[in-house]
Amino acid sequence: MSLDGLSVDELITKARTFRLQGMNKKAIEAFQKVLEHQPDNLDILHEMGLAHIHIGEQTDAVIVFDLAISIAPKDYRGHSNKAEAYLTIGEFETANTIADTGLKLIPDSGEIWTKKARALESLLKIQEAIDAYNEALKHDSGNPETWKALALCLDAQEQWAAVARAYRIAAGLHSKRGELQDADSCEKFAQMAERS
Repeated sequence: MSLDGLSVDELITKARTFRLQGMNKKAIEAFQKVLEHQPDNLDILHEMGLAHIHIGEQTDAVIVFDLAISIAPKDYRGHSNKAEAYLTIGEFETANTIADTGLKLIPDSGEIWTKKARALESLLKIQEAIDAYNEALKHDSGNPETWKALALCLDAQEQWAAVARAYRIAAGLHSKRGELQDADSCEKFAQMAERS
């Protein structure tokens, strides 16, 4: 299907539809057409970069995120997504460095703190990862995935009461979202931690 003759709004809709259908190459092509008309569209840059990550084109993703950072250095998404690109290919030190750079500009970004924590966890710096997850939760305590990641790190240190607490909080957040299966799993993990 030709993308020629479509308005910018139609291109955006088409690109997002392609992405939802798992047709990331076509989505990237449509995103590039949007950027011909709106080169500073941060939403499109980030969506295009994430599509690159999804198909294993991390180098292209990093180029896109660097462009987004150059346009809006205090937009947390550029730093977070660039760190994610490196996390997905196992370059944990680089991901941690990118997170640190972002945190110098946006120290209250829970998302960047979470990327830092994931990098540290992957580097087996568990206490530092716990500290970073706790910092992320100071800025955004509503994400059950962060609580579960914290619980896993606490589990590595056999801090059973803290593990149970983190899983119970995650269970509550999942319940509020109507994600009952996830809530039940978290509750079971909390109970297992209490029996340890």
